[in-house]
Amino acid sequence: MKKKHGCGSPDCRWVENPNNPVYMPQTPAYYQTVRFDAKKFKPFGPSAYYLMWYDDFSDFENGGGIALAASGNGIKWKFVSDLFGLAPAARHSRVLFDRHGFGINVPYRIWYWDSMFLSTAPNSPILPMLRTAKSMDGINWFDDQTLMQDTTSPDTFLMNSPSLPGPNNYSQCYGPADVLFFPENQAVLDVVSPFNNRYVMYYNVSDGFNEELALAVSADGIFWRREGPLPVLVRGGPGAWDEHKSTEGAVILRLAPDKFKMWYSGGIDHSNEGIGCAFSTDGLFWTKFPNNPVFSIYDGVVWRGGRSHNPWVLFDRKKFSGHGDSVCFKMWLTGGPFFSDYNFGFGDHPDIGYATNLADHCKCCESD
Repeated sequence: MKKKHGCGSPDCRWVENPNNPVYMPQTPAYYQTVRFDAKKFKPFGPSAYYLMWYDDFSDFENGGGIALAASGNGIKWKFVSDLFGLAPAARHSRVLFDRHGFGINVPYRIWYWDSMFLSTAPNSPILPMLRTAKSMDGINWFDDQTLMQDTTSPDTFLMNSPSLPGPNNYSQCYGPADVLFFPENQAVLDVVSPFNNRYVMYYNVSDGFNEELALAVSADGIFWRREGPLPVLVRGGPGAWDEHKSTEGAVILRLAPDKFKMWYSGGIDHSNEGIGCAFSTDGLFWTKFPNNPVFSIYDGVVWRGGRSHNPWVLFDRKKFSGHGDSVCFKMWLTGGPFFSDYNFGFGDHPDIGYATNLADHCKCCESD
């Protein structure tokens, strides 16, 4: 154990807000991406310290829909708008904000799952289930297009590689788990060091039941090449709480060049059964926290007794400049008292909760 100085290292464990859920709109709310900006995202769209994009199933006919909410403290939220310009079946999104414009003069970029598709044609460079778009205000999106995969080698395919038969050739994908942006890196593909690339994406891979995470890199956020082992985050062994699912929604923090932390969704029958934690020195090979899951549907917490998943974590060395809890790490998670498959049937209404990290509440933190 080591003493905590400043922000220190995040613990795998969290202190849940006693008033959860903190966001309960009329529609379902899940798979949230939260961003914080001390300048309130001005002059780009809604003015607030926190913005949250989440699946709201507003386009029920097409099975999709993503919305935006805003907050001054990360706890009290207000619906802003549904998003426009994306595919009708848009779900499972990750949004990045860069007030310097990503080098292409747009402050917002989104990657998401087009839930009309699960897979791609064999040997095809087109990934119809994964899409990206740009925005000036976080609400109205343009240049919506499918992602492309590198097919020059069987090992570079994101999906449906022609020479990886059986369990190593995943044929389905439910979207991005997280997308990391490194503006200091050149907009040139680096096939040797994954984190020397401008964009790194962790994404879901599935054989139709088992779900894990893989990693891909990109110079422009559109054309992607898979790197590292397949998968990078492996599902649990027989009898483990995440025996069949170690997957999205997930969030990855790169705390130092050789220090990564991940929180991910997992379970046996469904990926909404709990939240696990893992750490890595290179972002490719991960060690799971021995006391996983850190949140579970079996915790006896009513509001998330049917769903406890989709973690999203923010880290701010300035402790969010006094806007909300003065802590270094904040989590938002999806919960629901019931679960009726992924069609959000009767009684299934996921909402969003909030938690602060155990390291912000104690005098010491984990040594990993």
